[in-house]
Amino acid sequence: MRYVPVALLFSAAHAFSVVHAFAAPASCQQDFQKLSGERQAAIERINNFGKKRPTAEVACSAFNTLSGVEARFIKWMTENKDWCQIPEDFIAQLKGANGATLQARGQVCTAARQQKEDGGPRGAPPPGAGIRLPSGAL
Repeated sequence: MRYVPVALLFSAAHAFSVVHAFAAPASCQQDFQKLSGERQAAIERINNFGKKRPTAEVACSAFNTLSGVEARFIKWMTENKDWCQIPEDFIAQLKGANGATLQARGQVCTAARQQKEDGGPRGAPPPGAGIRLPSGAL
């Protein structure tokens, strides 16, 4: 009996499902790749926040962009699932990811609104704030 690593089986099964899902017209592949690329770019923008911390307003904008791209992607997949042979579980996974995006967007955009109402981002006080200068004779 020959043993095949589980990762190899998963990769082969995944490759088959992707090939099967997109053994459809070239227009399906092009549209899918375009929407997938837009989603990936939005995700990478958010992932890069670890390198340069954005304001809550910038983060809110990025999450709005991602949720919009995901909504368009879900709409396209739902409308073209039969023609493009897109599996239901693939659409369900993206809907689940979009739910997490919407939840994060809600938190980030709430923080952005609070910052705007409070007069700016929270954090360190401006230089010189809270420092008492000596008074009187030195």
